[in-house]
Amino acid sequence: MSAASLKTLSNGVRVLMDPIPGLASTCVGVWVKAGTRAETLRENGIAHLLEHLVFKGAGGRDARALAEEAEGRGIYLNAATGYERTGFFARCLAEDASFALGLTADLVLKPHLRPEDLALEKGVVLQEIGEAFDDPEDRCGVLHQFAAFPDHALGRPILGDEASLAGIDQDAINAFRSRTYAPSSMLVAVSGALDAAEIEDQVERAFGDLAPFEPAASVPAKVGGRALSEVRDAEQVHLTFSLPGPRLGSDEAIAARVMCEILGGGMASRLFQDLRETRGLVYSVEAFCDLYEDAGRICVSVGCGASDATDVARRTADHLVHMAEQGPTPLELKRAVRILEASMMMAAESPAARCEAAVSQTLLYGRPLPLADISARIRRVEAAGVQQAARAALTAGEQGFAAAAAIGPASGLAAAPLFTASFA
Repeated sequence: MSAASLKTLSNGVRVLMDPIPGLASTCVGVWVKAGTRAETLRENGIAHLLEHLVFKGAGGRDARALAEEAEGRGIYLNAATGYERTGFFARCLAEDASFALGLTADLVLKPHLRPEDLALEKGVVLQEIGEAFDDPEDRCGVLHQFAAFPDHALGRPILGDEASLAGIDQDAINAFRSRTYAPSSMLVAVSGALDAAEIEDQVERAFGDLAPFEPAASVPAKVGGRALSEVRDAEQVHLTFSLPGPRLGSDEAIAARVMCEILGGGMASRLFQDLRETRGLVYSVEAFCDLYEDAGRICVSVGCGASDATDVARRTADHLVHMAEQGPTPLELKRAVRILEASMMMAAESPAARCEAAVSQTLLYGRPLPLADISARIRRVEAAGVQQAARAALTAGEQGFAAAAAIGPASGLAAAPLFTASFA
């Protein structure tokens, strides 16, 4: 991303432009540093509900006009709410970049937010919640957030729940937006084929007159360690295990990503080879880092038969302990580093993935990072750093901060407390 440039308007709105020569398409959008983490307990789900509401009408268009005008130009228009930000974005042909940017700007700056749409969209979100609940893997992820971050916004579902949605009214929507959608929290980003001068002028006209204010500060993450489970009439037990890890953006986080790749990043990983290929205990297993600005988790997600669940939990804990005690082999380290570097380079060839990466870097570091810098940081990871990441996670587990969630037949749910007790 060495060609990317960043400009800040006088009111704090940032403009990120990342031209990619030779492309005929563009990714444009507006990202706001206001997600689930910015919510109070009573507001849980409000950031996501707001994301829904803006598509009911914005600027001079109602919901139908937004859809028809976007799709009439072949524009893919969408949005996504996360724990730490909400993004409104579009993929389009280069000639429609300005139009698409205008659409996303209207969603953020000029939503209609009509009271009559609120009840309607609450109903839609409740259906989305029901769909997520019906998916045991999704539900296991929500339970794991509860277990890993008790009494904190990071431990609450992005979608909210029936009780929290019922308490959200028009005043609450307006209050949340007015305290979080600050100009300094907004990042306009464009990647792909672009006209820099035209974009700068358009962003200045759309965002330049916003009055600056200081957004509400995030409550520091409160990491916890519990084992939670739900009985479900299903064929499999879905399990998510975790130990505390480093925060997003740190050098330790890169070492932790390498460790996760070695543990369960692919078919050559330790967990895949042991749990699936050698023992046939699981169909799927994945290790990954779940990282936030001031906290993180090293996670393992598994689907297995109920009769095998405790063995899977025990062996997963054993692999984490072994990594802390012995570290990776030279071949494992080389493979994991290469995979991370290759995945980053491949993503850099997609305007959407490249734009999302640049947005993440800018919100975290204050600037987009050149690909060469990221590549160098990955290559600098050594076996000692990976082992230290595992040791830090293990120490946190020994202090009672291991977390686990399980959903499935009752006979397999003992795997969750078994995992957390493995480190005590």
